[in-house]
Amino acid sequence: MGVQLFEKFAEMIEKLPTKAVVSAVQLERQMLEKDLAQKRTLPISEVRSITAFCSFLENASDAIRAPKASVPIQHLGFYRSTVRRLVEGGELPCEAGALFDHAFTPATMQAA
Repeated sequence: MGVQLFEKFAEMIEKLPTKAVVSAVQLERQMLEKDLAQKRTLPISEVRSITAFCSFLENASDAIRAPKASVPIQHLGFYRSTVRRLVEGGELPCEAGALFDHAFTPATMQAA
């Protein structure tokens, strides 16, 4: 089946310098939303997960409490380590980790 959407997203983010991550996720979210609007077939659970994370990163510097998001458990570790990397790199405020933990929970049902 090839590389999944989330795996491509994670690989891209891992390769980026810390300073480029927030602007890159902003573009990624816009592209995914455009794909959905044009009815392109995408794995919807992955799109929801990625767009929720992108929105979180875009707003975390304002210390805004993000809406709750339930994401596949396989995504949580990557998202948490990315937030940690951005906090350590000075791109997100220290409280971003706590905001992340409040906003993101593992999805209880996994698609087969």
